[in-house]
Amino acid sequence: MLEFRRIDVKKDRETLLELHCRINYESETPIMRSIPYEDYREKWLSTSQPKSFLSELEKTMNEDRTIGEILEDNSSLAGYLWVTFADIKDYNITIAQIMDIAVSPFFQRQGIGTIILKHIQKLSREHGATLIRSDTGIENTASQKLHEGFGFKPYRISYEKTIQ
Repeated sequence: MLEFRRIDVKKDRETLLELHCRINYESETPIMRSIPYEDYREKWLSTSQPKSFLSELEKTMNEDRTIGEILEDNSSLAGYLWVTFADIKDYNITIAQIMDIAVSPFFQRQGIGTIILKHIQKLSREHGATLIRSDTGIENTASQKLHEGFGFKPYRISYEKTIQ
C-alpha cells in the first residue's frame, strides 16, 4: 500500500543522496552523461554537493509550506518529492517549485510519477500555489513525458557550449 510520510533528513540521508544523485545524472548535460553513472556517482559523492543538497533540504523543511515526503510501498521506498514555495507579490502569484521528484528504479514505469505529481498538485493548491514549476534535463525524456502528460509546458530554455 502506497503511503506518503514526511522526510527525516537524518534518517533518510543515504536514500535521499542516492536518488538525488540519480536525478542529477539523468538530468545532466550530454557531456556529463558521457561518463558511466557509477563514475559520476563516485565523483558527485566526493564533492561538496551532497552536503549542500542536504543542508538546503533541511533548511527548507523548517519552512511551513515546504513539502518533503517519501513515498513508500509497504516500507519499500517508491520515491520522494521536495517542493518549495515563493510568493511573487507584485503579480499575485505563488509558485510551487518542484526541487526534486524521484521514483526508485524498481518502481519506474508503474504510474508512481503520476501519483507523486497528483499529490504535489493537491498539496500545492492547499498551500496557496497558483503555479507549479519543475526542471529536468534535455535528455531526460522519461521526466519530460511525465511532465507533459500531466499538463506541464516548457517556459524556459537554457544553452551551454563546451569550449576548448
